[in-house]
Amino acid sequence: MADPQGESRVRLKHAVRRHRALSREGLLERLFERLFRGLVYTQIWEDPEIDLEALALGPDCHVVAIASGGCNVLSYLTADPARITAVDLSLAHVALNRLKLTAACRLPTWQAFYQFFGAADDPANVEVYDRLIAPHLDAESRAYWEGRSLHQGGRRRISIFARNAYRHGVLGRFIGVSHVAARLYGVDLRQLLTAQSIEEQRRFFETMLAPLFDKPAVRWATANRLSLYGLGIPPAQYEALAGGSDMRHVLRSRVERLACGFSLDDNYFAWQAFGRSYAGEASGPLPPYLRREHFHAVLSMPCAAAPIASR
Repeated sequence: MADPQGESRVRLKHAVRRHRALSREGLLERLFERLFRGLVYTQIWEDPEIDLEALALGPDCHVVAIASGGCNVLSYLTADPARITAVDLSLAHVALNRLKLTAACRLPTWQAFYQFFGAADDPANVEVYDRLIAPHLDAESRAYWEGRSLHQGGRRRISIFARNAYRHGVLGRFIGVSHVAARLYGVDLRQLLTAQSIEEQRRFFETMLAPLFDKPAVRWATANRLSLYGLGIPPAQYEALAGGSDMRHVLRSRVERLACGFSLDDNYFAWQAFGRSYAGEASGPLPPYLRREHFHAVLSMPCAAAPIASR
């Protein structure tokens, strides 16, 4: 009998390892490999609307994409391509994509779909999973979501959708630690979301956020590859991202664009980073696949979709 988890670990090992085990780089690679065996992203941080504009998808297109958190793959469905094949080295990400696809088929309304994956914090979601989604999930994905995890205090993994799924996974926990670190310096990151204009957003960045990057602890953390694993940055990508510059300056520039490059009325990424959820109501900014007007496009394909691969 095939062992999907074992096969996934072998592929992940081949993809990540480049150095000797006892070298500094080799140890970092193996730690990253370990982290990537579980759920890394619950939300994707690349903009699917830019992808849709660039790809100009049509009914004759076959898209091949990394599955990751599923936001982009499901958002591509709004362009009605002929086929989407999603692949990922992480079985957890494959299970998350299959969960979203099955839910789109089986949940009765857009509101139920939004409550599960948009709000993602209602205890009733677990009962909805057991009654409407689980019976139609493939065996591997069901085993993942019904398995118990130390990260969840021994609860079933599906319970994250009763406790704000966006606070979980490697990236979700990293963002949580960032909020705690900012509070230690007297900054409440959630206050950015009270800004009424881009000018107010920029003022908050310049007076509250930018000075954080000069703090000793932040300087140390941004210079340490290990501390940035929570962003899902693999060892081999660190240098490419830094581009010969101090990583502190790179991250400061990225946070500046996130905080004040776009209006909060449109920027659901800022809501996730600074509020750790979407805007709090279904009328706020959302990724395409979660928007009411796109629900029928999302549910039109999943039941006939090819299996998402973990290779």
